[in-house]
Amino acid sequence: MPSDALLKALRHVWLTLHRLNVPAAVMGGIALAAWKYVRATRDIDLLVSIAGRDTEDLIRELRAAGIHSKGSAPVTSLGQLTAVQLAYEPPETFMELQVDLLLAKSDYHEQALRRQVSTRLPDLDVEIGVLACEDLILHKLLAGRIIDRADVASLLRANRETLDLDYLRPWVKDLEVTDGLNEAWDEAFPGEPLPGG
Repeated sequence: MPSDALLKALRHVWLTLHRLNVPAAVMGGIALAAWKYVRATRDIDLLVSIAGRDTEDLIRELRAAGIHSKGSAPVTSLGQLTAVQLAYEPPETFMELQVDLLLAKSDYHEQALRRQVSTRLPDLDVEIGVLACEDLILHKLLAGRIIDRADVASLLRANRETLDLDYLRPWVKDLEVTDGLNEAWDEAFPGEPLPGG
């Protein structure tokens, strides 16, 4: 499970975004715990929609809540994606934690936000929204790092019976991550073809 400091930071960031009326869903390492797979993580990743809002205004509002920019240029481009890199130090932890906001700028991202699932993580006293398992898989395939591919294989194994492959297949094709899904499926279930693939 995430550390106490990470959960305190998540709680503060989540409630701050909620107060600012910023639609958000937890993704990344913390979200894995909602889908039967736990691994260590040291940062907070959220998909957010800031439609009709200025990014700099949002950064100023977050700064007023103690969530500050990481570096002099917090807005960064990650291929087709835009992220805002922030940091927050929960009181009495003496530990600054990274907070990445991935900006929802496509129809797919907006849909992923609408499909989020409400959950309550152990040791967290507020309900949060996490990406649906299929959307978490898609985001990890888009990220494409070795750890993300391993996460996808673990998510496939842990959630095989409940995965909506009919939802997943067209988005995998549209987002051009078919090879990544096939590789992760083969890692999760060696020698077994992806159903309907």
